Amino acid sequence: MPNDLLQNPAVQAGLAPLFVALVIGFVLRNTRAAWVAIIVGYATFVALTTGFQLEPLTASRKVLLIILAAPVAGLLIDALDGRRALAVLAAVGAAAASVWAYQSVLQQKDANAAMLAGGGVALFVVVLVALMLRLRGDGLRTGAAGVGLGLAAGVSAMLSASIGGFMAGITLAAASGAMLLVQIARREPIAPGALGALSIAVPAAFVSASTFNLASLPWYAMPAMLLVPAAVLWPSASEGGVLRRSFVLGVYALVAATLPIAAAWLATRSG
Repeated sequence: MPNDLLQNPAVQAGLAPLFVALVIGFVLRNTRAAWVAIIVGYATFVALTTGFQLEPLTASRKVLLIILAAPVAGLLIDALDGRRALAVLAAVGAAAASVWAYQSVLQQKDANAAMLAGGGVALFVVVLVALMLRLRGDGLRTGAAGVGLGLAAGVSAMLSASIGGFMAGITLAAASGAMLLVQIARREPIAPGALGALSIAVPAAFVSASTFNLASLPWYAMPAMLLVPAAVLWPSASEGGVLRRSFVLGVYALVAATLPIAAAWLATRSG
């Protein structure tokens, strides 16, 4: 029975990452390190599905390496007092990593198409990472953005014929939701720093980029994803207690998430 339960996609992508992230978040709730719960939740999903085998080094496995490296980069930036130059370097580095990750896919296109696809994905990655890094001082905004981005990436992937992308996106939403719950229970936000921001931004960016490169996500769904972190920056969401702010920010993020989902849905209708 336990093995059958662990084979259930709802457990693999939803309940297990949520539970693990909740436990890690509560144990570390008095430190910024609590935000490592996001990646631990994501790693739980990987362990229950594809595993951590990295040979041969396919595009999907390169993406996994990049996602696992994101919190390490975040910890380094935080250890150096979150210097702006390092945050910029992290955003540019993530964009460059996207070119490396999808190199084998881009090589199958003609030169002009490869430049457009590769450049477009790199631009999307750098902007999304930069937007999320702007939220690194506010745990509630970061958590809400993670829920919205995870749902947007996951549902868009499902509509674009990528079950793996759907599960990865739902995992990100579940782990981010866990960190919102930890902060609500604590009655005080936990500053995510670059650790939390990159642990959400990099998986969200690369799940969508993979769905675009390896499935059928329309290109215009990616810039629509950027509206999620932009929405939670709305000034009015800075007022009130933790519970109220979490609710308001969650609504903003979910409303913004409907736009990339709608873009993916329209692509299926027109196709």
